Amino acid sequence: MMRNFHKTFVVVAIIATFASGCRSTDEYKKFAEAGNSFAEATNSLLEDAEKITINTTSERLLSDRRTSGEFQPSDEAAKKFVARYTELSEGDTKRLELIKELRRHNQFLQAYFNKLIELTGSDSPERSKAAVESIANNLQSSGSKLVSRSPIKIDRLPSVTKIVLDARIRGALREELEKRKFTIYQEITFQEKVLKQISESVEKDITELRKLQEYRLVLKPLTQLENVNDDTWIATRYQVLTREAEVVTKINDTSDKLTRFKEIFIASIEGDLTSKRLDNFIQETNSFSALVSSQQ
Repeated sequence: MMRNFHKTFVVVAIIATFASGCRSTDEYKKFAEAGNSFAEATNSLLEDAEKITINTTSERLLSDRRTSGEFQPSDEAAKKFVARYTELSEGDTKRLELIKELRRHNQFLQAYFNKLIELTGSDSPERSKAAVESIANNLQSSGSKLVSRSPIKIDRLPSVTKIVLDARIRGALREELEKRKFTIYQEITFQEKVLKQISESVEKDITELRKLQEYRLVLKPLTQLENVNDDTWIATRYQVLTREAEVVTKINDTSDKLTRFKEIFIASIEGDLTSKRLDNFIQETNSFSALVSSQQ
């Protein structure tokens, strides 16, 4: 979802300079590195979510086939099975499209922040404004698709009236942030809520996946006439019972980090982002990314 999320981190850090004037180059570098690590970790987690979705459906279908018994392609039972496959496969497609749109939405968000930099020193501010306008429209369009493709209702936020720009942010940048500060706040919130939703769906899938795989890979071999390799069976049972156990927690953590990032965005444009707060966020993000990477 956030392959270039570090770019967004960098831009927010740079925006903060207009409010504080005290950020160092080293802080920007740390912020960028943290964002890059977080991006890779998040991509890995979303790939895990996609795999879990597809594998759970596959296990369901194998279970359905076992309980259906033998049937010929022309049988009524076969037709029902094909209809069942189609129904489950369409559900997978919708989930994958939601995740794809989530990645696309984030790309527009990154592009928007990058364009803000041009507004601060552009020789052609009108052209930069037009580019920002186009990206912002695409961002909102993608956000609307996220909301419409969500299997549960995502309420749009009430107007935020308490985001007051720091007086030291001026010129075209100030004009743009005044115009769209709430929009950006809302779009980050959409990403945060969709991630929470995906986490809840994956949690249900993992429970069913574990149950179905435990029967197929662990219990069923014990009831067969063929010999079972003890060590292989023990290793398989361990893998089945522990596989993907932390994915849900990590996706929830990712959503929580987006919540924090949203808060940092607001603090940066209001002039309230302190070095201590920034350092704490960087440290938490790096620890989270290292944990995900070590378990891939």
